[in-house]
Amino acid sequence: MRKVIKKVKLVALALALFTVAGFLNDNGIINFGLLSNTVYAATTLTSDDGLWNFTEAGEIGNYLGSETVVTIPEQLSSNSVTYNITKIPWNALSWNNNITQINIGSNITYIANSPFADMTSLKDIKVSSGNANYCDINGILYNKGKSKLMRFPQMNSTEVLELPDTFVECNINALEKCSNVHMLKIPASYRGKASSAGDTLTYKSFPNLENIEVSQGNVNYTSQDGVLYNYDKSMLVWYPAKRFATDFTFPDSVKSIANNAFENATNLENVDLTSNIDTIKSCFSGCKLTSINHIKTREEYINWDTSIKSVFQNNLNVFERQPFLKSLVEQEVQYAFDNYIQAGMNDYQKIKALYNYVTNKVSYITSGSISDSKNHCISSIFLGDSTVCEGYTLGMSLLLDKAGITNCPVSGGNHAWNLVYLNDTWLQIDATWDDDGAQAGTSYFLKTAKEYTELGHPKYNYLCNSNFTDYSYGKDKNIYAKVLPKCDGIIGDINKDGILNQQDLLSMQNEIRSYSMYWQDGYYNVLADMNRDGQINSDDYNLLDDLV
Repeated sequence: MRKVIKKVKLVALALALFTVAGFLNDNGIINFGLLSNTVYAATTLTSDDGLWNFTEAGEIGNYLGSETVVTIPEQLSSNSVTYNITKIPWNALSWNNNITQINIGSNITYIANSPFADMTSLKDIKVSSGNANYCDINGILYNKGKSKLMRFPQMNSTEVLELPDTFVECNINALEKCSNVHMLKIPASYRGKASSAGDTLTYKSFPNLENIEVSQGNVNYTSQDGVLYNYDKSMLVWYPAKRFATDFTFPDSVKSIANNAFENATNLENVDLTSNIDTIKSCFSGCKLTSINHIKTREEYINWDTSIKSVFQNNLNVFERQPFLKSLVEQEVQYAFDNYIQAGMNDYQKIKALYNYVTNKVSYITSGSISDSKNHCISSIFLGDSTVCEGYTLGMSLLLDKAGITNCPVSGGNHAWNLVYLNDTWLQIDATWDDDGAQAGTSYFLKTAKEYTELGHPKYNYLCNSNFTDYSYGKDKNIYAKVLPKCDGIIGDINKDGILNQQDLLSMQNEIRSYSMYWQDGYYNVLADMNRDGQINSDDYNLLDDLV
């Protein structure tokens, strides 16, 4: 009995495929293209043998069988009607984790972008020598002229990928993961991105790459000691992730470092900057640098050549998650505690001492871009020479964490500051606005929300940052992400009944006596400290009396 195959009419609008932009915008090697919008209107069929999906237009689809070596058929029949197979559309055979080899005959005249995607067992794509449009080199699919690499099979055994002399670009998503490749040889013909329908070579595709070699005559790129640069070596483009070296010194010619240039270079322990570098993009993700210019200690950092140190300071955010930077920050924090915190201090005194340290450490930025990322990272207050409100806030929060004082960094009105929990009361401090010089001011120190409003200070609406756990004593602030603390207390309302009255004056007398007797033991109540000077005395009584 004749098998009846129902034809299912499908009309699908293919989405424009966006791939993540790579690591260079200018003279770059990693910059992906955009697949043009294409409308497909075709009938999807299943072959009479049940092994293939395909279309009436001769486009091969999914393989439904169990063989590991498959050949794209020249013809397929469905419902006893025979169709010529001539095209491999995007995503053909994709996500098949069983196939190890695909054979392509002379019948295939068109291969779209992104066929054979995410085929985790695929080793080889073999093309008939009689195919007029396509070929393969060692199981790697190219167009016939070998100017475009169409697909590199994920499990291909190639260790040295020597691209042909005619190579210009890769098909979109042609390089998913070339795990076996340890050396990449780039010909003189390669210029980087050539068209909107192609990809460039990408660091993400070569997780085990050790060396890059560029042929003489390439006018865009060059290599030195296995590292890729632009032609005049003013930009370091790509440092292979699995280079064995633990130390790297930038050539004097290098002025900039491209995005992701050192991505996942896990063997690298130290890089030596030069004073000629002016731009460092986000390039050290996945690295574990234990030193910078072999500097590991606070003393070495202080005595570092200022011409090179300034390069580092101007790019602090790039190194923010590196082990050496976290170590230097923690050493500076310890210095602050050794020199500003004394035994027997109460929490008020600790907060005020750290407040003084922060305002003495750096100056608010007066030149350059306030939006510069280097000014918005936690290390800017400890290792930089200037910062902005976010730097003050994050640094203050880390110091308070080490002191064991509960705190919350907040933001609002394009500004950032801190909330602190003192004597069961949430209050606000703003080191940025209180940075008055040698000693921190007190205008914005330990104030309630009402007092800040009266001072014209913005209200807080958001958690400024929650990521402090990279540091050994940093606390996770995500507990405040949904509900921020309220600074709705009233200074002078010692009995916390919500109003200032004679009862508070009586309580103030008791507070003055208690403070005079036990201040050396750390006694302090911020609700009785009307002027927030750290003492409880007749001045506070008189200030409260004026309000009652």
